[in-house]
Amino acid sequence: MKQKRVLILGASRYYSRSINAARNAGYYVIAADRNPVAEGFAAADLGVTCDIVDRDAVLSIARQQLIDAIVPVNDYGVPTAAYVAARLGIPGISEGAALLATDKQAMRERWSSTGVPCPTVAVATTPSDFERAIEKVGYPCILKPAHGIGGASRGVVVVEKPSELRDAISFSQSFYPDKTTLVESFVESDIEHSAEVIIDQGKPHVIAISDKVKTALPYRVDKSVVYPTCVGPAQRELLIGAIESSVRALGLKVGAAHVELATTKNGPVLFELGARCGGGGTPEPIVHFSTGVDEFVETVRTLAGDKPENLVPTRDNGCVYQFLTPAPGQIKSVSGVEEVRRRAGILDVEVFVRPGEVIQPVTIGTQRAGFLIAGAPSRELAITLAHEAEAAITFQYD
Repeated sequence: MKQKRVLILGASRYYSRSINAARNAGYYVIAADRNPVAEGFAAADLGVTCDIVDRDAVLSIARQQLIDAIVPVNDYGVPTAAYVAARLGIPGISEGAALLATDKQAMRERWSSTGVPCPTVAVATTPSDFERAIEKVGYPCILKPAHGIGGASRGVVVVEKPSELRDAISFSQSFYPDKTTLVESFVESDIEHSAEVIIDQGKPHVIAISDKVKTALPYRVDKSVVYPTCVGPAQRELLIGAIESSVRALGLKVGAAHVELATTKNGPVLFELGARCGGGGTPEPIVHFSTGVDEFVETVRTLAGDKPENLVPTRDNGCVYQFLTPAPGQIKSVSGVEEVRRRAGILDVEVFVRPGEVIQPVTIGTQRAGFLIAGAPSRELAITLAHEAEAAITFQYD
């Protein structure tokens, strides 16, 4: 049987494990990244330097390599993957679905029109727009870029009173050339979640649901992501129903989806969706360890036109994606990382900051100082391992 060829859009350090998993599953993997020394190239059969948002450049590579599947690993690659799949006649989401999945304004409009529960929202660009939007939405509210992609909570900020609005607008509009901003109602939730979904032949399969802990307001950056969710069976079924509805409403027929939502007193409320697996270590090792489902490989199988081997979780292990957010200041040294790496149950750990660099207050995800991933037979034990490991990493300041 011919070995199928898969083009993966993105090859940073975060995606090395997923690239390697696809190779181990028997695929010939071509990884594309604009960084000529991307760490993920070492895990691929072939690494190609290319900006993944350049659709025609990627299409040219896809034709040269005679690919059978194209897989985005972040939002930047989603429109490109749809564009290439349509022109090569290989499985993929439609270009219309890719637009809905990467444009928050269009996403919310589609969800609202199809009855998917999501926050009240208004769109603003100018000061007068914001006045009208606040009249509709009220305080507290959340501002976020309408057409920005890339994740990491870029430009997302909570506004609790009028005196905070001017600075919040400046922050929210500082990340992208398009200044269009969503002004949405602040959802009072019991728990916030993310969910991992694999879509096969039009049917969404919810593989994993997490609980999320955020950094302090006014920003909305993940501090930790804990698997599995603590909600009971009845509430979980409600979440699954809402997640499936959000996927179907955007017209996603194949591949993966990463969904952000919350449990509230009135039921689930949807926030956002990405038409790819969750970022960083989410598919590999987290979801694989927690559920037994090899999320990234099964996603590749659906996009390669192959039959998935396992879309039903076979275990319920605990796993914690813990982000490191030490106090701001100039770093003199960091210790404890290698000792933590050797601990049983630590699946991965990395610190980004180096001596002499300055840790900034965390307003977006890229300002976090590092991460660790802890896994254990139970959720509670995984949380304990994560907290103990975080405490063992010491940041010393000048």
